[in-house]
Amino acid sequence: MKISAQDLMEMGVIDTIVSEPVGGAHRDPDATIERLGDVVETAIRELENLSPEELRMQRREKFLAIGRVGLS
Repeated sequence: MKISAQDLMEMGVIDTIVSEPVGGAHRDPDATIERLGDVVETAIRELENLSPEELRMQRREKFLAIGRVGLS
């Protein structure tokens, strides 16, 4: 079974897809590191204003919802 990044995004397993440089990450590691750093920084900024309780609740809801897409 082949699962793509788009599949994981649709299922709610991942929050975002980091695009790779042309030819793949191994062709331009510096650009890859910069892109990944930007994505991580954005994610941290989105979470830094949440209380620990809010963060735990969001994480719990996210993990409980994984795989439930399209089941309603």
